Amino acid sequence: MRSLAGHLLFLSLLPAGCLLFLSLLPAALPLSPASPHRRAILASPAALLLPPSLSIAAPPSPIPKIQAGSVSLSASIQGYWQLAGGHGAYSEPSVLSTMQKHYEAGLTSFDTADIYGPSEAIVGKFTKKNKIGANTKFCVFRDVPRTKDECRRRVQASLGKLGKIDVLQFFWADTSNPAYVDVALWLAELRAEGLYGELGVTNFALPALERMVKAGVPVRANQVQCSAMDRRVVRSGQAAFCKEHDIRLVSFGTVGSGILSERYLNRKAPGGQEQDTYSLRMYSTTASRFGSWDLVQELLTTMDSVAANVRSSGRCASATIANVAQRFVLQTDPTGGCLLVGVRNADHIEDNVNTHRFQLEGGEVDEIQKVVDKAKGPRGDVWDLERGLV
Repeated sequence: MRSLAGHLLFLSLLPAGCLLFLSLLPAALPLSPASPHRRAILASPAALLLPPSLSIAAPPSPIPKIQAGSVSLSASIQGYWQLAGGHGAYSEPSVLSTMQKHYEAGLTSFDTADIYGPSEAIVGKFTKKNKIGANTKFCVFRDVPRTKDECRRRVQASLGKLGKIDVLQFFWADTSNPAYVDVALWLAELRAEGLYGELGVTNFALPALERMVKAGVPVRANQVQCSAMDRRVVRSGQAAFCKEHDIRLVSFGTVGSGILSERYLNRKAPGGQEQDTYSLRMYSTTASRFGSWDLVQELLTTMDSVAANVRSSGRCASATIANVAQRFVLQTDPTGGCLLVGVRNADHIEDNVNTHRFQLEGGEVDEIQKVVDKAKGPRGDVWDLERGLV
């Protein structure tokens, strides 16, 4: 089995430069409303039948599988937006080796996007060789698709790179243009044709997500920034809505590029040359929106104490602050969703696995929540700040 497996990645969603697009977005022509015929197609069980899944069994791992509709995802997903740039140099062979090591450890799902530079192509070399799928994205900034055929061509381009798409995650920058509902319905029709496994969304506020679901869009995953420092998806009611509609959260930024780790316990906030990656600069902003650096230190001290309790109780001998931060996200996620872990090298594989070796006790979750409740932000719904809406 190991020899078989041996033959086998905005701001959250976005590379740094993509934020510049938001100030350039023109108004786009709205598309026509969804027709009853279209909704009938989406509701037809026969139309939703997919080809049998091709997969390779990984070695036993404490990382569980999470079901998002018809797609099975590892509870921690390998994320490869770093390949878009802003995170240092890398070589393709080292990236593929890192993918293999994480896969063998139980992180058997992959995340990339059509806007992440060479990421889809590199991830695809791994997935195509081993006949497994990956999650990718369908991102709309200025060039709004006018027809389903335009959408089909874009999905097929990603499919050509990856070989198989598990979850196609839809992003729409300017939600003041309601055409996103029609495009989402076109994407759903492409799913019914068998082009990919399940439809997801990423970085939509609750009102936009509600409109898509009400129109009949079968959303099964929702990728959002979520951590102890960023609770917008919970406070807005979006997490509860997702639970009600059988939509799994896929949470990224759960350790804030290492801010929620021993690295910054009893230390000054990262600044200047220390902010040497786009991720660390982004999550430093998240930390400042959460509250003062003293509040971040109170959160770290609380999580450090909880990690010590976990170790001393025998639940996990090497539990860290990062593990506790990720467990907090998992155990306060009402949808029973996944974590998206940014991968740059193999240094943190064991730490990523350890997150799934234990549970926090109720009192420990409450201790962390008491600190989180002191937060002053981030304000608004998911991605409201990034859209300039608050």
